[in-house]
Amino acid sequence: MNNILAIWTKDGLLRDKNGDGVVDGVSVFIDLPEGLAPEGLIDFSARLGFETTSLSFTFFEPSEEAVNIRFVGSSSKTEARWENEEISFSYKNESELSLLLQLLAAMKPEAGMDSPVVELRDGHLYAGTDLIAVNWGWEEVSQTGAESEPKVYSDIHSLSHLWSFSGFGKNQEASPSKLLNLNISVEKPFMTTSVLPEICHFAARAAMYSTSIVFPITGNQAARFQFDIKEGSDAAVLELLESNQLRLTGKREALPAALNELAKAKHWSEGGAFGYWEQEYLLSQKKEAPLLFESVWSGEREVDLAFKVLEASKNLEAVNVEIFLSEPLEVRNRLVAEWKAIFPAIHSLSIRSAFKPGFHWMMEEVLPSLQTAGETITKMDIYVREEQGEMGLELPIRWIQELYPVDRCLEEKLGLKADCVHFKLVKDLDHTYEVHIWNEKEEKQLAGCLDVPVSKLLYLDYQRYVYPVSSVVRISGDGGREEEHLIQTDRERFYCYYVEEVLPKLRKEVSKYNPGQGRNRPLFDRIEIDVWMSEEEQKLGVEEERISSLEALHEDLYFNTLDYFAYMGEELEGKSFDAPGGVHPFMHVRVGEKPEAQIRVYKWEDKPLENLVTKAISFTEDGRFSQAVITNGEVVVNLEIKEFEKPTEHIHPDVQQWLNTPSPYRIVYPDYSYLGKAIPVIECFLDAGEEFYSPLKMSLFKKTVFIEAGHHSNEVSSTPAILQFINRAVAEYENWLKEVNVVILPLANPDGYELLTKLTEEHPEWKHHAARYNAVGLEYSLVRFHETVFGEANIYPEVLKRWAPDVIIDDHGIPSHEWVQPFAGYNSPPRFPVSYFLPSAKIYGIARLSNGEYRTLHEDNVDKIVGQISSRIRGTLIEEENGYWQGRFIKYGNQWLPNVFPIEEAPGIHFYRSASVAPSYRTIGISRYPEWIAAEIISETADEVIYGEVLQSCVEAHIVFDLAILEALQKAEIEVKRDDRNGFGLERNRPIRL
Repeated sequence: MNNILAIWTKDGLLRDKNGDGVVDGVSVFIDLPEGLAPEGLIDFSARLGFETTSLSFTFFEPSEEAVNIRFVGSSSKTEARWENEEISFSYKNESELSLLLQLLAAMKPEAGMDSPVVELRDGHLYAGTDLIAVNWGWEEVSQTGAESEPKVYSDIHSLSHLWSFSGFGKNQEASPSKLLNLNISVEKPFMTTSVLPEICHFAARAAMYSTSIVFPITGNQAARFQFDIKEGSDAAVLELLESNQLRLTGKREALPAALNELAKAKHWSEGGAFGYWEQEYLLSQKKEAPLLFESVWSGEREVDLAFKVLEASKNLEAVNVEIFLSEPLEVRNRLVAEWKAIFPAIHSLSIRSAFKPGFHWMMEEVLPSLQTAGETITKMDIYVREEQGEMGLELPIRWIQELYPVDRCLEEKLGLKADCVHFKLVKDLDHTYEVHIWNEKEEKQLAGCLDVPVSKLLYLDYQRYVYPVSSVVRISGDGGREEEHLIQTDRERFYCYYVEEVLPKLRKEVSKYNPGQGRNRPLFDRIEIDVWMSEEEQKLGVEEERISSLEALHEDLYFNTLDYFAYMGEELEGKSFDAPGGVHPFMHVRVGEKPEAQIRVYKWEDKPLENLVTKAISFTEDGRFSQAVITNGEVVVNLEIKEFEKPTEHIHPDVQQWLNTPSPYRIVYPDYSYLGKAIPVIECFLDAGEEFYSPLKMSLFKKTVFIEAGHHSNEVSSTPAILQFINRAVAEYENWLKEVNVVILPLANPDGYELLTKLTEEHPEWKHHAARYNAVGLEYSLVRFHETVFGEANIYPEVLKRWAPDVIIDDHGIPSHEWVQPFAGYNSPPRFPVSYFLPSAKIYGIARLSNGEYRTLHEDNVDKIVGQISSRIRGTLIEEENGYWQGRFIKYGNQWLPNVFPIEEAPGIHFYRSASVAPSYRTIGISRYPEWIAAEIISETADEVIYGEVLQSCVEAHIVFDLAILEALQKAEIEVKRDDRNGFGLERNRPIRL
């Protein structure tokens, strides 16, 4: 085929190299003779770049497969002719040849037109007698588009933005469209055969990153971007005259090499040098936070306090003594033996646990007595007093919660099925607990009762109260003698010291804060709390459940500190401080020893965010990058330009292993975490083997999904899951990337993961919520799309700007075992609208939904996704485990308080859409860009913090969940259309319908 009017198709100069139906390369050899330098070749090359998703700088290199373009002088006409697989340009003069190339670049022939030749006549393009339309739309776009479509444009406010993570220029907002309105002008003496190819490469690459383009690229003084190339007396220098106005100057012999260096420069995130000087400078400015203050605490053991009560008692003759202590069973048993010897007059002495006392009483006393009796038990009813503490944070079912998971433990130890253990909530029960059993004869017997001591503490809002279990010494005897001596547990005494002494001192220290602190940056850097206590630490052998009073204290210290400063913000500004600083509790079990603690608080140095602008880039004599001149508005700094070295090590072993294994996928590093860890992103697409590629344009022609993992670092299954997901997708789907692009963020929060590794050294199976946020305790998703020092918050927005994905998946996790907070109402934090006290499922889903005109479509897409997930998990172990945990969730919560323990059920899985579970805010993609994002889905597995087979089961659940969404996306149809009303544009239906 030799239709010159079809050169901008795959029948012409464009190629589909990987066979996926998308143009991903060009096939051309421009044989430019010495001494010829038509400016219009820049426009021609820009059109080549615009029409492809990827390219290499081979336009001027001979190739057997390429279409040859040659130039021949003519005295009679200026035309382009395609014959014998060659395009021949005849020209009367260079000026006419340049215009012909410009018009070819912008031509818009009518459908069905066919001609081997086009000719320039009177400044117009003709095929025979037919006038060929040309789309020079820059006047209309510059006048109407610049302000009406602000999201379309990128800008160059610093030279580091020239080649950015999102292509040419830096986007303020993410968008699936990007307009190039560029003018390149070269002083005539400098437009040479050696300079022109490098400018052509530059123009082609800039156009490749765009989804719409305005012609001409030369001679357009009204264009948004101006790039001037002028004479200079020294080595080349690129300058930013003002935003979007660039000038390159240098000696004639220096310009070709400098332009080559500039055109081929890769952004540092892709392993290049461009822009890295700013990043490296910012990294060099970070300093370790200074110590603000420290304090130490120690106290008497509650054991010693209880002993003193016994010592002080005047008459212990024939009395019954009941003691509650927050100590391990072996310590309590030892104390019973020792104290009976010291106080032989005592008739009976029992020492019960002051942590989850109902559970311990059932397992340590009721269970052995039932086993000793030897009767077959067919049913057990546990009557539980409804919690009614005045202004208390506890739920009415608090005492049922404190029994969890007693029914499963009884099943394991007694053989009584968990379903045969029933709870009865009674408002005015005489005791905290009464246990009734039925034998084979259906005879009902009282197996025991228990009264649990509690103390009363004012909560951090200074309005409500909490009623934690207290230690106590109770003495009863003849004559109605009844004594009760409440003793604060070691945990309670330290907690009171912390909230009454440390937190007020810290509040005073941070009282002089700047606007924005406590929300988009912290009031203090971090507080490190080391606590040594003698406490219960026991794994129960039922699911992942454990008894750990120090884990409970860890959770209280972390979440209650957040609440303290949230209330401070409400008091001072009417809005909570949700990011006060990092809270890092390190708990140490020290059996039999007195309690101690050490607290260190580190200062946050609040400095204005440096807005760095690169004003100039200098080149060496041989055209290599030399130095960048940057300024923050106050000082000017010269920085050496050097390449970013991709890290050889990663903090997460699974990511490290994956990065060390050869793969066909590309790894980019959009930013560094706050503590200076480069954050990798894996880009999976059908590679065409070209040097440069345009993710935004690839997303135009293919559906794209972005999957984030490791956002909350204590939710440990998502990172290994997403790495294994890649291999599963390869195995399950032939040519899995033919229809889609997949972008993966394997560990979004490396600083949080670093803290997790420290916390798990001593307690590997705790939930460790203190590690869920970033290094300074910030939920960094709330500062996405803001100028911030927290690079981890920039990854998500940068991926959206680079790829404009159709679907976003955020893989998360929930506690794998009971979440206990005695000093916050026992339940999970009162700041949460729903309870996470126990796992509700193996995996469940959450749908983010927009508000407004696209909501119905988004709801329909969620229905498709839920249906696909339900279908995929049907008949699997995942469905079975979801059913099991749903039953547990109903038994211990939902049946009593359905609004606090909500269930939104789909076949085989819970899938939540309510605002209480999935709130909407502007830093969520689908809320910010409902007009083009089709769905945003969260998965939650019970994975805080797990290992081995249990971890792998959560990994499998994530994989199945994500593969189901991938399948739904693969089935969706898209249609790419051209919009050539102003310039040339490519667009498709957004948001897609799944």
